[in-house]
Amino acid sequence: MATTIWVVDDEQAVREALESMIKELGYQVRTFAAAEEVLNAYKETEVSPDVVITDVRMPGMSGMDLTRALLDIDPEAILIILTAYPSIPNAVESIRGGAADFLSKPCRIEEMRVRLEHALETARGEQRLQAGGV
Repeated sequence: MATTIWVVDDEQAVREALESMIKELGYQVRTFAAAEEVLNAYKETEVSPDVVITDVRMPGMSGMDLTRALLDIDPEAILIILTAYPSIPNAVESIRGGAADFLSKPCRIEEMRVRLEHALETARGEQRLQAGGV
């Protein structure tokens, strides 16, 4: 089954750029304009995404609030926080809040590839450990 990435950002241009980039990397992608849309889709679908990339600052529910809500629904969810306002305190807050990684806007395709591969490989390693494998 193909790896699926969900992207949530309130800016259409950002969603379109990320969608193009992620497709170029060979992943399936679905985009959302608001965190609430992601929560609804997560609850309604039988298949959850492999990774959710979310903007931090959005009208309504923030990316950090979305991270906490998704982790309440699925403790194994993999989330990457995306922001145009990078700072070390924000990165630390994101990771402490349960995000797998933190990306600055605009990001380059190579950086996106490395971050996605790392997040997915880390999750697979944790799944193998939980299953008693090596």
